[in-house]
Amino acid sequence: MPAIVIFCKTLLKGGAEKQALTLSKLLTEKNTDIILINWRGKKIDSANLSFIKNNSIKYYGLIGNPITKWIHFHKIIKSEEVTIILAYLTLANCIAGISKLLNRKLLTIGGIRTEKLPFYKFFFERIAHNILNDATVFNNFSAKNKFIKRGFNPAKIHVIHNAIHVPPLGKNNKPKDGINIISISRFVRPKDFQTALYSFKKLLEKNSDKKLKYYIVGYGPRENEIRLLIRNLNLNNMVEVLVNPPNIPDILKSCDIYLSTSLFEGLSNSIMEAMVAGLPIIATNVGDNQYLVKESYNGFIVPCKDINAIVDKLEYLSDFEDVRKEFGQNSHIIIEQGFSEEKLLESYFKLFSNMLKS
Repeated sequence: MPAIVIFCKTLLKGGAEKQALTLSKLLTEKNTDIILINWRGKKIDSANLSFIKNNSIKYYGLIGNPITKWIHFHKIIKSEEVTIILAYLTLANCIAGISKLLNRKLLTIGGIRTEKLPFYKFFFERIAHNILNDATVFNNFSAKNKFIKRGFNPAKIHVIHNAIHVPPLGKNNKPKDGINIISISRFVRPKDFQTALYSFKKLLEKNSDKKLKYYIVGYGPRENEIRLLIRNLNLNNMVEVLVNPPNIPDILKSCDIYLSTSLFEGLSNSIMEAMVAGLPIIATNVGDNQYLVKESYNGFIVPCKDINAIVDKLEYLSDFEDVRKEFGQNSHIIIEQGFSEEKLLESYFKLFSNMLKS
């Protein structure tokens, strides 16, 4: 396998960054000549930097103005004898595509991780996909179908779902006298925490005899708005906001139900993490959630902003411990069989091999 660059705009916290690191690690373990490049070298999460060092990933963080970084980027491409560039998200996709204009021997592959983009990003992504790059990897079929309808060349689209490390399902430390509900995501508008909180408020009103707790885990610009809504709904004692906790797997194991109220998605890393922990899932019908959540098998798919539907499913799962346990075990089976790191690696090796032959 020739030298491969995995190219990111930043390596801050985020789903795309997590998948780039995962793939870099897996390829490094297979003795593939892999180079991870961060366009904004100063923007890297400390945990991600530790991950890079601990897994002996060859890494370059580019520093300086755009011209300086551009020159450094192409020196790396030349000195490392790179054949394939695999980019993540709009800026990196465009830079990879322009690089191919200057070096036709390069194979350049873009990456799109969501089913909805602002107009200006969509405009540049379509140019990068249709004209500049050899292919684009989508992490969800929903985006593929929507983008084809808006002018993306279908022949150049490849769908490879996210992957996650799946250890055996261990023991949990769930409370015996109550129900813990959890959501994990960035605190941004598309995650629709307003609907989640109104749903939890209604659940409490309908089930005053139950001990219910809701954990909101993550970080982001809407943290203050979420905290204000919690106060306005008088939920301070029943809702806890946890910002960037270091022990998310342990927190998941202390919970009973995972809730996702997103307005749009790609393939949710957070839902996958909850499934690894053996939780039943309630999620909105967006992105490729239907590939993760099988109706009445490991959870429920609900319409966006449908508070009544969300409350109905939360109420049902909170009533029946045996169903929660069965659904949670099924979550682990789905993630183990369909979204393992081994399957991700196999999919990318197949893509690289086919592109090199063509």
